[in-house]
Amino acid sequence: MVKQKTGRAMQEKDVKFTDKKGKQRVRQGCSPIREGVVNIKPDTTMEDLLRYVERVHERWGIRALQIHIHKDEGHYEVMEQREQCQASLNIAESRQNSAEPDTEDPASWEPNYHAHIIWDWMDHDTGKSFKLNTEDMSAIQDLVAETLDMQRGQKKKSETGIDHLERNDFIIRKQESKKKQLQEEAKKVVAEKEEAETEVEAAKTEVAELWKEYNYLKSANRTKVERNNSLDLDIRNKTNRSQSLDDAIDAKKQEVAGLAAKADEKLRDFYTIKERGNWQDPMFFTMSAYIYRIDEGLQFCIKSIQDYAYSGFGGRGGKHGDIFWDNESYAIKHYLKMFAELASATLKQVADWFVWLASTLGKFNANELRRADHEVYDIADGRYDGRIQKYQQGLTR
Repeated sequence: MVKQKTGRAMQEKDVKFTDKKGKQRVRQGCSPIREGVVNIKPDTTMEDLLRYVERVHERWGIRALQIHIHKDEGHYEVMEQREQCQASLNIAESRQNSAEPDTEDPASWEPNYHAHIIWDWMDHDTGKSFKLNTEDMSAIQDLVAETLDMQRGQKKKSETGIDHLERNDFIIRKQESKKKQLQEEAKKVVAEKEEAETEVEAAKTEVAELWKEYNYLKSANRTKVERNNSLDLDIRNKTNRSQSLDDAIDAKKQEVAGLAAKADEKLRDFYTIKERGNWQDPMFFTMSAYIYRIDEGLQFCIKSIQDYAYSGFGGRGGKHGDIFWDNESYAIKHYLKMFAELASATLKQVADWFVWLASTLGKFNANELRRADHEVYDIADGRYDGRIQKYQQGLTR
């Protein structure tokens, strides 16, 4: 076709010549069939590439003869590069009993999606090859990016100011760029790891403080429980003691009731006699002394009255030594009420009997009798009720 159209054979060999400036140059021989490679995406189809070559034909007249899609090629990242990045994270593991390190890392596979296109580079109307300048070649790359929806690569130096790199230099720069990216990612992971470790330490400290507080509260609660148990035991003991006293008092009430009935009978007989003889006073004293002898509570009351009468105006010493003590006033008031109820008498009548019995048994003088009579009357009149109430509350706690 070239011979027919041009009248000369196609020049296939390179020809050396000297240009106008005297510089040796090489005129390449004619290449009627050329191969081009375009990058594609994982989802690029043959229809996409046919649309691309059709647009090339419409603009420059160049026809595509063959299209081969390659989606099974790529490369592995060299293990040495990955280990350099992993060393920053301290995760590189030693390989024992290994003569040589692996040169390929399966996890680092980088696919290279591309297509090979075989072009008929001859103009069949003129018999000459197509002549495309640098602007045409740049336009072809623009067309690839536009038609296949790809990201446009960097343009030549005249447009971008960046020197064009040869293939090996480009690969090296790309690997260095990726290495730098991995190092940045490694630094970021290290920073995140340190931040996480800091958060873990803070959490451990917080947990330790919570455990310390828990143990303190647990110990304080145990102390409170023990204190409550002790108070409960004390309350139960005092309650039992109070109940025992109440039971003893009830028993004495029954015993005294029987004696009081006999005393009432004797007293009625005593007051029905028109003329009393010398036997009356000794008889009344004997009955009172008998009741005194069999009732320990009454004994305590009479002895308290005697002790107070004997102490004189100087008091008995200690706090509130010039009045009856709380337990004494409590017992006297209790027995005043009990005998008043049994004999259907007033509290002052029973108080007169208590003072008379204490004086008869203790042989009071005039001052002692007056002192005892006045203070026992105060108990009967209620002047001791406040102190007695506080004393009762202390017994029930």
